Amino acid sequence: MQNSERRRFNLGIKWENPWHPSWLPASLRDTLSNRYHSRDFNFARSEYLRTRVLFVGMAFTLLAPLWILVDYLLLPLELVAEVALGRFALMLVLFGVLYSAWKNENHLNRMRNTLAALLLAPAVFYAALVLTHGGQMSSLVGYSFIPLLVVAFLSVFPLTIIESLGIGLLVLLVQLLALSITGQMKTAYGWQDLWLLVTILGISLWANHSQVSTLMRLYRQASMDSLTGLLNRGILLQQLNELCRQRDAQIEEGEEPSPICLLMFDLDRFKKINDTYGHSVGDQVLQVFAQILRSELRKNDLIARYGGEEFMAALPGTGKADARNIAERIRLQCEKSTVIAHDGEQVTFTTSIGITQVRDNESLDAALLRVDNRLYAAKNQGRNRYIDADLS
Repeated sequence: MQNSERRRFNLGIKWENPWHPSWLPASLRDTLSNRYHSRDFNFARSEYLRTRVLFVGMAFTLLAPLWILVDYLLLPLELVAEVALGRFALMLVLFGVLYSAWKNENHLNRMRNTLAALLLAPAVFYAALVLTHGGQMSSLVGYSFIPLLVVAFLSVFPLTIIESLGIGLLVLLVQLLALSITGQMKTAYGWQDLWLLVTILGISLWANHSQVSTLMRLYRQASMDSLTGLLNRGILLQQLNELCRQRDAQIEEGEEPSPICLLMFDLDRFKKINDTYGHSVGDQVLQVFAQILRSELRKNDLIARYGGEEFMAALPGTGKADARNIAERIRLQCEKSTVIAHDGEQVTFTTSIGITQVRDNESLDAALLRVDNRLYAAKNQGRNRYIDADLS
């Protein structure tokens, strides 16, 4: 292939979804929603959410029955029994929340649903009181603070702005309902309560933004390779172990396990590139190769710099036939790609690839050893190729 036909890369090129809101500041894009968060970061955020849900859920569960004593001392006797029944129903929901948080480790969507149930359960309890005893709300001492309490607790969790805003708007609707039924919507006190609720919601949204932004920054520092922006080896192995545990659980439950394919890459004659053109050009080659991997692999695939010029990708839900097609596309992309050396010379590179699929009841170490052996078989067979079977 002629050099003029080769694909050129500059360090400024970014592989981005065209629908990504690139006009927003990067820090706000990271905290607006989880649509562009990596699989690994979602695992990390799920654990942070789980810890806080368990703590807040236990606090709510303990306070719910204790408040019955306060109701007995402050409420009219005809209301005590009905409110107590409502509180016991609330406690049952909170027990369900605690159970769900305990069982659904590393499941972000389930954890978000669990958190929504934790925060909206008191709001629904309050709404039920308003609908059934709206005319007696002045007698329900302390209950008008429930919407404010729920919105304030939003700030405890590392939620994205959209997640937090969704819960906050539902609570705001409950408050509007309460003010309408009690006739306070047209009073200064009613508008004061609304203004206070909106203000606290704004503070909670800022706290959510700060938490997710800080979590994202710490995550990147701890888990990303600084040169390529890919995962580092330690985080890759940690997430691979988690995928294998989920797969083993499927096997134990008699389900058909989801396939997991591993691709290990090594840039051919990379030391020669460094020695000939310098380490800065070698770094450009590593960055361009990382861009190729990001462009050819899916969002939920795990991509890491394994060490030096070695890279690895884990493809959950992908069989070996599809993995071969992906490997071939990546190999061809490398053949077409160039970087520009300091003297303007075009530098080309290729990659060798080992492919394997994790087998049933197999340790991760065994799969890693096999894919490593196949990678070096590809290099020994002449480089710039993939090997997906053990050679005699």
